[in-house]
Amino acid sequence: MDGNSIIIGDNIEVTTDDFKNLFGRDFPYLPLYVEGKTYFKDDEVYFEPNFYKSLTGSNTTEPTDTTNWEIVKDSVDNYIQDSDIMRAFKEANVNFNSGLFGDDETIKMVFLYLAAHYLVIDLNNAMNPMAMGFMGFTQSKSVGSVSESYMVPAWIQNNKMLSVYAQTGYGRKYLSLIQPYLVGNIIFIPGRTTYG
Repeated sequence: MDGNSIIIGDNIEVTTDDFKNLFGRDFPYLPLYVEGKTYFKDDEVYFEPNFYKSLTGSNTTEPTDTTNWEIVKDSVDNYIQDSDIMRAFKEANVNFNSGLFGDDETIKMVFLYLAAHYLVIDLNNAMNPMAMGFMGFTQSKSVGSVSESYMVPAWIQNNKMLSVYAQTGYGRKYLSLIQPYLVGNIIFIPGRTTYG
């Protein structure tokens, strides 16, 4: 296990690459330079300690080649890094019960949605560190003559522990995935006592 993975449940390894594969279009990941990859004109990469923009098409040279690359102003703070994902993994692991689910792939997928929820919360907190309290739920929203309204289902709204996850789309998806596992079945079996 390296610094880009976490063990959950019964020895299931979850990696930052697992996260990036599931949420490939959802977050702006740090565009690390990949040796041997072909880059096109205006592609931007991070090659420590700078960002570079490709000046040519079909570029396979290292960013230090000033004929094909130029340094551009950008910041790693504008991107999701593996350290951000690992922080979300650690936060999600505190509240995750892998025992609810049957197979490793399901456990991993549900865990990743919970981690994405925590990542969004962390990003929102970083952008507005002075914001205090719970975000709440949008009951209605309008702009000009267009309006939108939705309601949080009662099974979420009435549960103080679960309602926290309704703050993000990833948290709501997590809730939809765990809902069937939150309901128990009761079976009545006829019988009698052994006392006379």
